[in-house]
Amino acid sequence: MINGDDLLPVSDEETQPHESKLVITKPYEDPITPTQNGSEDSNSLNENQQQQDEGLPSDASFIINLLSYEKRGEGINAYLVYKIASHVSNVPGYTRQSYEILRRFSDFLGLREKLVEKYQHSGILVPAAPEKSISALTKTKLNSADEEHNSNEVVDKRARDLQRFLRRISRHPKLVTDCDFRDFITMDGELPKAAFTSALSGSSMKKMFKSFGDVFSKIAFPMDENDRWFEQVHSQVDELDELMGRLLVGIDQLVLGRKGMTTGQDQFSKALSMLASCEENTSLARTLSKLSETHENLAMVGKHMTQEDSSILLETIQEHMALTNVLKEVFYERVKAWQNWQNQVQLLNKKREIKTRHELAGNTDRANQCKNELTDCENKVDQMEKDFQNMSNIIRKEFKRNCQQRREDIKEALLRYIESLIESEKQTLEQWEKFQHEVKS
Repeated sequence: MINGDDLLPVSDEETQPHESKLVITKPYEDPITPTQNGSEDSNSLNENQQQQDEGLPSDASFIINLLSYEKRGEGINAYLVYKIASHVSNVPGYTRQSYEILRRFSDFLGLREKLVEKYQHSGILVPAAPEKSISALTKTKLNSADEEHNSNEVVDKRARDLQRFLRRISRHPKLVTDCDFRDFITMDGELPKAAFTSALSGSSMKKMFKSFGDVFSKIAFPMDENDRWFEQVHSQVDELDELMGRLLVGIDQLVLGRKGMTTGQDQFSKALSMLASCEENTSLARTLSKLSETHENLAMVGKHMTQEDSSILLETIQEHMALTNVLKEVFYERVKAWQNWQNQVQLLNKKREIKTRHELAGNTDRANQCKNELTDCENKVDQMEKDFQNMSNIIRKEFKRNCQQRREDIKEALLRYIESLIESEKQTLEQWEKFQHEVKS
């Protein structure tokens, strides 16, 4: 756990009457490498830029880091502020190369909601932001300064998730140039507060009821899928989601097992220390003391590996499971587009029948009026068909881009995790060799 005693530098306008100490003071590290020149992510982004013809330069780069966070206020008015630094090069819309801004958690949720409203209906994958947890909210608001240390683990994880969220957006050739994301990264001062980000807000309840309605609509009006590619992808995504869920359970058990082992090492070290203090034989007491110190150091190594298990493996899989759920949401947006198109086709057929009846009855005026309505309806049907085809093409590209990034991310996470394992084994071996040398001497 990273602690510090410096306050986060803020402007006079942003200073609140009650401020607490800074919890962390250095950038988070995670398996997601920021997009930059010469990296695999940069090459991947450039290929996607060429495929999607987004017009970004070939040497565009976007590096973003969440540097620190700070609790402000006390009691029910307490909240966290995150300091974000970004370095931008050759990305349209950004006038400077470096930015540093302060954002609240609700600002992240508001950004995600805006991007979803603008892009998800067209087939673009908008990365999922961390969910608003009532338990984490309660810990943030009600914990005293002495209790903050106990909740750091939850808050640190949220900070890493927020950094992943921003980096994922910065890797998308369309979202990185969006005006709302640009304002989020570049605008000084506070952003307008989004009312729908509250965990118990009326907008949240409406979204919940809307999701129920979408599920009912999906069951009641199933889509007649004629595209074999989408049939195969649906099966692949469901299978991938199931396999990643099993992997997540295994990693979670690994984290819990290593945490239990670390706790055991720490307790055993304390017991040995007490035994050494009671031992009358000086030589044996010294040996027990060295063994206690060895197990204490091994507990520290185990604690570090527990954090690596969680921050590298567990959170990487959790992020991509969230992206898989977003992909499913985009697939359903396509189903809704198809349903609207078919409803419009049915309406067109009804108008044709009405026009035919008026013509047979000799109602020329009503037939002409229906003819005009029929023309508008035909245009809507044609436009909906085009929109559906365009959306299907975008989803294909988004799916391929997501698969490519998932392979790169998991590969990089595994390599980093193996390096961390090797380093921890070296430290463990060093501790036992040092203890062996002390015992022999």
